[in-house]
Amino acid sequence: MTAYIDTILQNPQYAVLSAISVVTLLIVNFSFFTQQEKYPILIPKKPFELTNTRVVKEFIANSRSLLANARTVYKDQPYRAYTELGKVLVIPPSWVDALKSNRHLDFQTPARDDSHEYIPGFQPFGGSHKLTTVINKYITKALMKLTGPISEEASLSIRDTLTDSREWHPIRPQADLIRVVSRVSSRIFMGEELCRDEEWNRTSSEYTLLAFGYGGLLRSYPRWLRPYIHWFLPQCWEVRAKLNEARQCLQPHIERRKGIKQKALAEGKPSPFDDSIEWFEKEYEKHDPATEQIAVSIVAYHTTSDLLAETLLNLCQHPELFQELREEIITILTAEGGLTKGALYNLKLMDSVVKESQRLRPILLGAFRRIATADVTLPNGDILKKGDKIIGGMSHMWDSDTYDNALEFDPYRFVKMRQTSDDKKAHLVSTSADHLGFGHGFHACPGRFFAANEIKILLCHMLLKYDWKLPEGCKPQPSHSGFKLLGDYSSNLLVRRRTEELDIDSLSSS
Repeated sequence: MTAYIDTILQNPQYAVLSAISVVTLLIVNFSFFTQQEKYPILIPKKPFELTNTRVVKEFIANSRSLLANARTVYKDQPYRAYTELGKVLVIPPSWVDALKSNRHLDFQTPARDDSHEYIPGFQPFGGSHKLTTVINKYITKALMKLTGPISEEASLSIRDTLTDSREWHPIRPQADLIRVVSRVSSRIFMGEELCRDEEWNRTSSEYTLLAFGYGGLLRSYPRWLRPYIHWFLPQCWEVRAKLNEARQCLQPHIERRKGIKQKALAEGKPSPFDDSIEWFEKEYEKHDPATEQIAVSIVAYHTTSDLLAETLLNLCQHPELFQELREEIITILTAEGGLTKGALYNLKLMDSVVKESQRLRPILLGAFRRIATADVTLPNGDILKKGDKIIGGMSHMWDSDTYDNALEFDPYRFVKMRQTSDDKKAHLVSTSADHLGFGHGFHACPGRFFAANEIKILLCHMLLKYDWKLPEGCKPQPSHSGFKLLGDYSSNLLVRRRTEELDIDSLSSS
């Protein structure tokens, strides 16, 4: 190598030839990839721009306007984008139904990778396939048996968090509501004792917020750098420390349960437990209870509390809805005799309000994220190569071609849709190419049925028992970072206890 450099220095013609060779290679490389690219690129790289750093940063900073403009320009045509999730083919909504059941389009692999499950501290994001099995096999099938425990825990956790004060006082829409959801969800997933362990509720909620928040920070770095840079990021140290703290909270409970179960089995009795810790044990010979329960908390807490908070923010901006919703709750619960399956189904205005909140501000600007595990024929006849990624843009959810007055909050939108031929698309738990809030197709969110019931039960308690409003002059404005669409939690919500017209606690338990 040294001799080669000396030769170049001693013979200027070699230096010129070497420079020409390098430039030629760069031109050939650039021309090759330009010719290979069939689809338009959202933010094209400049000539001889060797990395994606600039275009990814530009996408992260301006994603919402870029994706909305692309919807206008490309309509039903696909295009490529360099994003924090890598290079993806953004497909039009008209393709989603054609691809929704294709088994060669995998969700789990990109989900685990994009959530950094390979990085210490983020391991709970790697167990989603096991969680899907447990949700489908145990939770969704037992939804109505869970209504009583959810309502009971909702009453207790809401009182503890929002208090019984009849004076206006602030709550934090993100931190306080995730505590409520954490406790209510834990009642189902982990049992009555653990759900009331304040240390576990605090730690698991904090871990969830940290992992989602700092996961976004990691995505600002190139994928090849993430397995190394995390060792030097204080935010990742904090995630690891919080995960260890959550494990320490869980371990005594797991050991105690183990002893109780062993004793029962030794006496010829069945296991006394019927929760997700037990379900994972039934389904998987090799499993890590602590990691699995933290994985449950990630899935159950974050998206549910986010949608609950967004719904309350919208209601506070349309206060005329509070009384109408209370009247619906009172009428339906009285007629049904409590929080029955029929009651939850017939809370149609509430269902519409929540679905409309999710339409206007889902947690992501892109859904239907997949990676091809084999070559896939696309609806236009093109071939998606094995290893390529696709994602469905969501800008059409705010497009007049899809919804009337699409940028406006219409609480009755999906109530009215129930009276049309699109009735099947009108329910909160329904998925369609027009509303990708819960995804769509084979990999649609399996926990949406549980989440929908939980949110409705929480709202029944919260609206009957409390008045809500925003601070004077406050108008929440969502923000974005790449594909993440973030609620505005910079301001508190104001609440005060009111006298409910219906004793939902006694009615729920009847």
